[in-house]
Amino acid sequence: MAISQFKHVKITGIDYVIPSNICRNIDDYIHLFDNSTKKLERAKKIIGYGPRYSAPEGITTVDICVQSAEHLVSKLNIDKSTIDSVILVTQTPDYISPASAHIIQKKLGLQKSCVVFDVTQGCTGYVYGLWLASSLIESRASKRVLLCSGDVIRFDPDLDQKGSLLFSDAGCSTILEYSDDEVYSSYLIGSDGYQYEAMISPASGVRLPVNTETLNTIITDKDGNKWRLNGRFMDGLAVFDFTMNVIPEHIKELLSVSNFQIDDIEFIGVHQANKQIVETLVSKAGIPENKYSINTFINYGNTAGTSCILNVLDRFQCDFKNTENNIALVSFGVGLSWASAILQFNFLQYSDIRLAPFNVKRTYKEEFEYWKNKIENYSASK
Repeated sequence: MAISQFKHVKITGIDYVIPSNICRNIDDYIHLFDNSTKKLERAKKIIGYGPRYSAPEGITTVDICVQSAEHLVSKLNIDKSTIDSVILVTQTPDYISPASAHIIQKKLGLQKSCVVFDVTQGCTGYVYGLWLASSLIESRASKRVLLCSGDVIRFDPDLDQKGSLLFSDAGCSTILEYSDDEVYSSYLIGSDGYQYEAMISPASGVRLPVNTETLNTIITDKDGNKWRLNGRFMDGLAVFDFTMNVIPEHIKELLSVSNFQIDDIEFIGVHQANKQIVETLVSKAGIPENKYSINTFINYGNTAGTSCILNVLDRFQCDFKNTENNIALVSFGVGLSWASAILQFNFLQYSDIRLAPFNVKRTYKEEFEYWKNKIENYSASK
């Protein structure tokens, strides 16, 4: 398990963007609960269903992160030439190749000397990104890092309507930089790759390519659930057991290696998988009720890799002036993986959660035609 502590990395700004259109409201899906108001209300109470936000077709993770980063850079009055690294953490890049961080570099107009790269990671992605950025800064490889993280998750409307009611699209940008003053942060990261099949998109890479067969094949499991190979498969029982067996002890170990007691932590931003999982998890970990919140999942849904920091921003309403103690982030998910941190927000100059509209620049059809025309008109002899 990776244990890391840093003393010269400060977070100066966080901007969190959610597409403003509500596309899924649980009340409109009563048919999934046998048209029973009683069953629907019970599901709301147990799972925490609420409004869910989705990016319009044609809007991608890069689009959301670019808007967020532009806003953050403006609010912090940062000279873009001082950003020397860009990290994008996502499961939903614009393209498999090149890395989408290169597109962010272009759209933001950053220096060509900038180091840019993608990290493919799921629900632990934001903490992984913070850890990577901190490693670059503490080693003096970078002085100022732009960390972008987000996902635009598309669901099959015919097969996974209940799954779509858990998630919202979102993007987040964070500026981290070197500090001469001491700023403490601690990270604990681990992985159980032996269970990689528990959460997986089987037909999404080279081993099982996306083709006509994988796109058109619908598989029914023994419980009657239908799946596509190019979609997201999850072994729910395996993931639940992992979460309950590993993460409570992980939280205790994070406190131990950081030499903290639970009273030293003002708040723990827990990955908002759903209300039931969060409440069961924190109960098993012995976390007091005033140290966590499930309201973020109810209000915004599971925003994947960035949900833990959204939970923190939501809890404090982006006002950290009176924050005296340390704040922890706890995340877990695909891999299977877990990643947590204890951070100080003393140097945070700006933070916000914004519901923002997005204008589609190119629809799917327009994107298709763009590349079709570009390749048809290409000639190496020009």
